[in-house]
Amino acid sequence: LARFGAAAWALARGVAAQRTGTLSSEESPALTIEACEAGVCQPESTKITMDMNWRWLHNKDAYNNCLTDAGWDQDLCQTPEECSRNCMLEGVDAKGYSDTYMAAATGSELKLTFPKAPRVYMTETDGNYKMFKLLNREFAFDVDLSSLPCGMNAALYFIEMPVDGAKSDLNQAGSKYGTGYCDAQCPHGKFINDKANVKNWTTHQARNPDGEWIEVGPEGQYGICCAEMDLLEANREAGAFTAHPCKYPGQKQCQGDEECGNKDKDNVGWCDKDGCGFASYRMGDQKFWGAGDGYAVDTSKPITIVTQFVTSDQTDTGDLVEIRRLYIQDGKVIKNSEASALPSGGDSITDALCAEAAKTFNATTYGYGELGGLKAMGQALGRGMALSMSIWDDDFGRMLWLDGEKGRFDDNVTEAGVRRGEGPFDF
Repeated sequence: LARFGAAAWALARGVAAQRTGTLSSEESPALTIEACEAGVCQPESTKITMDMNWRWLHNKDAYNNCLTDAGWDQDLCQTPEECSRNCMLEGVDAKGYSDTYMAAATGSELKLTFPKAPRVYMTETDGNYKMFKLLNREFAFDVDLSSLPCGMNAALYFIEMPVDGAKSDLNQAGSKYGTGYCDAQCPHGKFINDKANVKNWTTHQARNPDGEWIEVGPEGQYGICCAEMDLLEANREAGAFTAHPCKYPGQKQCQGDEECGNKDKDNVGWCDKDGCGFASYRMGDQKFWGAGDGYAVDTSKPITIVTQFVTSDQTDTGDLVEIRRLYIQDGKVIKNSEASALPSGGDSITDALCAEAAKTFNATTYGYGELGGLKAMGQALGRGMALSMSIWDDDFGRMLWLDGEKGRFDDNVTEAGVRRGEGPFDF
């Protein structure tokens, strides 16, 4: 069970070099899930760990920050390798998780409370990321979104991170400390695997929904790309599930717009940033998802969300050909909404639906098809993907792509696919 915003999910010492600090021990919260086969379910013990970007990163010989608003400490971080050797990641104890960072786990329930809650990952009890292989499988979780208004995003998704968090001689912290993050946006984060992303650490220009070019960041020269499968990006007003395939297996370091992609310049890059998603409001059913009795799925109450990954031959090794969605509420199974905005309709993610949506919604690029579509997404799911959960808002984009009446200042709200929800453009 996951609870966000409080939103909640319920799923059924030191050396150095991106090193582990000695001031606080890591006490990752325990979380129980269930694995089911042929109707028989068994409990499994897992843990939740915080992403490294929320942790204290400091000098291994003192207590000064390696990275401040002014940039990387040049005495510690003259090169990516020196920075990794000179800087330590601190652990977080149990009280720190629940009281300071507002990420509390009890039994099978995880509660993330905005704005302090970090991005978290699921690990095995040995500290490695728990890798899910979901071809020919389904994944179910309960979620309570009742306190999340428009403009917020409770996210539960899979990413093709390395099982050990890219652990190495330079990164001795590893997955236990939440290292190795990647996704289909190819983020230019603090560390790219085991090396600090210090080169050309600066702000850059991006175009906001109002059409203005503004300075954002800072970020480093390199990005890190990997496939991403979003099972839920939602608040109580709107929700979506989205496949983001990538060109290469596993993680891939990128540089520049041609590799990392740039939506402002219509560069697809190595991963499909937009993805092919199913958002009921955008697909034509404005009364499917929302708070209250007038909606098919009532987000004022907890929801069980089931996602099924259907293969071409109904085996664990076949090609992924369909992603189905079901909801359970008050003891009733609710089928996904119909895509009435598309000429051929449909209620699941297929390559045919994705191609038709791109055409109907006048997509300027179609990275999903260029990068292999469901087959490529399925290959990542077959290799194994790590589970991430977070709750966040977006001052830059205002989450308009999820729940807004329009996403950009020049959008025409009468055109198909522009409206994603009832959220106002300006708020």
